[in-house]
This record gives sequence, C-alpha cells and structure tokens, in this order.
Amino acid sequence: MPQPLLRAVWATALIVGAAMRLAGQDKPVNTTPVDLPDFVVEGQRELPPPEPWLYSRLGNHEILSSAGRGPTERMLKDLNRLIHALHLLETPFLPSEDLSAKIVICGRESDFRPFMEKFHDESTDEDMRTWHYEFRGREGAVLVLDQTANTFSLLDDQSDEESTDVTLAEQRAKNYTRRLQTAFVKFLLYQQQPNQPAWLAEGLARSLVNVRIDERSVTWGVVDNPNKVLGGADERSTGHASTDTMLTRPKPQSRDSLAEDLDFNAALASTALMPLDEMFSWQRDTYIGKKLTALRWFRQSHAFVHWGLFGDTGKHRKQFLAFTQRLEKEPVSETLFRECFDLSYVQGLSALKTHIEFVRAKVIGVEAEKGERLPAAAPIEVRDATPLEVARLKFITYSLAEMPDRAHNELVLAYRRGERTPDLVAELGVSALKIGQRNRALNYLTAATKAKTTRTHAYTTLARMRLEDRLAKPQGKDGKLSYEQLLGVLEPLVLARTQAPRTPEIYTLFADAWANTAATPPPQHLALIDEGAKLFPDDAALHAARARLGPTATAK
Repeated sequence: MPQPLLRAVWATALIVGAAMRLAGQDKPVNTTPVDLPDFVVEGQRELPPPEPWLYSRLGNHEILSSAGRGPTERMLKDLNRLIHALHLLETPFLPSEDLSAKIVICGRESDFRPFMEKFHDESTDEDMRTWHYEFRGREGAVLVLDQTANTFSLLDDQSDEESTDVTLAEQRAKNYTRRLQTAFVKFLLYQQQPNQPAWLAEGLARSLVNVRIDERSVTWGVVDNPNKVLGGADERSTGHASTDTMLTRPKPQSRDSLAEDLDFNAALASTALMPLDEMFSWQRDTYIGKKLTALRWFRQSHAFVHWGLFGDTGKHRKQFLAFTQRLEKEPVSETLFRECFDLSYVQGLSALKTHIEFVRAKVIGVEAEKGERLPAAAPIEVRDATPLEVARLKFITYSLAEMPDRAHNELVLAYRRGERTPDLVAELGVSALKIGQRNRALNYLTAATKAKTTRTHAYTTLARMRLEDRLAKPQGKDGKLSYEQLLGVLEPLVLARTQAPRTPEIYTLFADAWANTAATPPPQHLALIDEGAKLFPDDAALHAARARLGPTATAK
C-alpha cells in the first residue's frame, strides 16, 4: 500500500477508534448557530407572522397544539391522568412506557386542511369525516388531530335552548377528550404491535380509556348502568338489566350523536349486532362512509373485548388471551374461535348479546392501602412553543405524511427567521435533497455535520451524496475511488457512529465505499463493518455489502 494512503487510512482508523470510545456516551445537543448565508429568493415576499402554537410533553410524548391554552391544558391534563392510571394497572395489554410519539392538535381549520386535501377526505358528513391521521416512519410516529371537527349534531329539537347550549358545549368538550384518549391509546397499541386485528385495537382502546380513576383506586372493567343513562328502572343494580327493561327502554336516538360517552351496553341496547365473522373481518378503514354500521362496530368491538376479559365474572379471560395470542400467528377463523372458546360463531354472538343485556363482570384494578392515596401523575406544563419546536414538529409531520414541499417550507420559514441550530440546518439539507436542490443540500449538510448535528441521517445522507459524486468521477485505478475520495466518504460515517441511533446505513455505506476502492480495508475498518453486521443481522443490504469485500474482509 502506498505510504500516503497508508498514513491516511491509519489516520481514519484512529478516528474510528475514537468513535468507538465515544459511542454510547450521552452527547449534549449542540445549539451553537451555524454560520450560513441568508436565503436570497428573487421576488420573495415578507415573512408571514409566526402562528401561535403551544408545546408540552407527556413522558416520552411531545405535543404541539393550536387549540388554545385552556382547551389544551384540559385535554392534556385528562390524557396525562389516564396514561398514568393505565401504567399503574400493569396489564399485559398496555402500551409500553418506552414508546414515544408526537401529537399535533389542530385548533384552526387551516392547520388540518392540508392533510384533508392530501388524502382527499371530502366527506360532507361531519360525524364520519376523518378527524385524525396517523403517520409513521424513520423520523418517528405522529398523531394529527382536528380539534375543530364536530363530534355530534343536534337531534333533539325539543330541548330547552338555554340549557342545551351549556350542556352541548360541555358534552362536546367531553366527547373530544374521549376521542383524543381513544385515538391516542389505539395509536400506541398499533405502534407496539402494528399487525394486530382492528377489532382488538378498537375494543382495547375503548376499554382502556373507560377505566375509573380516583385518588385511591384505578379500576378496569366497570360499565355504567344503562338504565341511568337511557332512562328506565333506576333501582336495578349497576350494569344489569332485565329482558323486559330491554324491550321497553327508550331507543337512544337522541343520544346516538353523543354516543362517545355511552358504554357499549347502553349504546347497543336496542341495536342488532353484526355477525362475528363480519366484525372480525373489518379493517381500520372499513367504516369510511358507513356511519351507522361503524358506530355499531366500534361498540361491538368494545363489547367483545369486555366479554373476553371481564364477562361472566372473568370466566373467558384465559380463553380470550389464548385467542389473541394465536391471532399473532394464525388467521381468524371459526375453527380457531371454537378451539379457544368451545363456541361456534352463532353461539359466541348469543353469548355476547347476553353479556350486553346482563353485564356480570369481574373487574381488575389497583387500590391504595387504607388511609393512603395512589401516586399522583407528574405535573405537565403547557407553554408557548418556540419557533424551532414548531418548525421541527411540523417538518416531521409533513415528512411522514409524504408532503415534502410543505415540510421543506417549514424549515425555510424558521431559517429565514434566523434559526441556525445544527439540527435544523441538517434537516434543511436532507429536505432540500428530497425536493431536488442537491447543491444547496450539500452545503447545508456539510455545515451541519461540521457543527456536530445530532441527526444521524444527516451524516449518512452526506456520505451517500459524496459517494455518488465520486463514483461518477473516479480518480483511482480501474475506475475505482482514490484514497482521497474514499476518506471524504468515510469522514461523516465515522462521526455518524458516535450519534444515536446507529443505523444499518452507516455500516452499509462504509462497506460500499471500501468495495469501490482499489485498496484493502485495514482491520480496524473491517471490525467496524463486522460490528454493524452483528448489530443488524437481518439487514440484507448491509450483509450484501459486507460480502462484496470478499474473503480478505475478516477482522484480525
């Protein structure tokens, strides 16, 4: 190996060694502004005034809201209390505390409109119009909610006007909070297990948000007395109703549009159930355009989960758990249902009807010692969001929604307002590349990586761009990279390895760069590539790149 190349390679090897020592250490986020020129755009207009947004955190979750301070504080206080209570229960169905997500609550119609336009939701039915979207990807998971959506409409024309205004305002707030909680819990359930059946996620979410919480206890499985919420024989015990009462109970027509606050036994009081095979076959988007059927499916999914976990004083719990576990590996079928519950679909539906009419539940929960209280939820703070927080969270949201132009525009606005943190400049570079601004992207990424951005994909994106540019004009023998070209590719990858999270792309690009160089990689570099192969044993691209280095690629 030529002496200049040997010195350069060993210099890089020393960097690799330092990177290995630094890996895993907590690194503070660098907020030192990056020195870059201002945007100069021909005929550019004056900057619009910043939109007011609020910011908060619930554990690992970040929230951005334009719903106003009062509504946001109330919604998040209730959501925080619910999440805390669910973790006190410690049941196997709960989402992990390690999950992290972002919630964007749109309190202005203009904030939610871009998503409706993107996904062509033109429903004129306010009750069935999509009011939330879920996005997942490398940047994380985001739940976008429309706080302006109507959650019910007025059907009772005989209500007293003055009292109705107050009651419906309170009911709307209550309904939206319940919808927010249900959507968020379901969002986390899918994040934890993406392929679980829709009926299970729907039923579990509605059951979990229905827990009863006070200072001394958290109880899961209690349902309201339908006679009290729909009218009828108040003297009957909670959660029970006779056949006669079911026949004479007034139909909840005036309550259907307010049904978010009804338990399944009240909501399904006078409603025919759908066959179990139909309930099990529904997917997450089946209900679109099928308002009444959807309301029935929501409630029936809740009822079935409640029957499985708590019904007949807990008789079916073991069978229900076995059923859900087998569904992770087997398709749903009547044969599977019979093997788990010893019931046909028809018999199972009959048992579910009986459960709805006569709820006999064995609830579970946690209770404080006598004279004690359960630990309180950690306090939350709702404050004005910084321009950088708004730009970052909206950028992530639009990126995951595959709206690159809007995502890029959010970063440009923050940049033009003076934000120069390395992480924002890094994201601006990645975003610029996505919309075809390659030269600008290269400038941003180079500056951001020199300023030690914490965005791993900024380093790998820069390395990939450099590799592509150098392969287009190789300067080494036989159309290969020269060692100077190689080192320019390896430099950002070595730095990327000190960031979290590590990704397979770091090691794949490292191997690809060496595979396109005439020289043989030194042991330290082979060790780094082998490290990646061990960290990501299922990544086909990484292992293919590793194999291209041939039999000499064995770390000493």
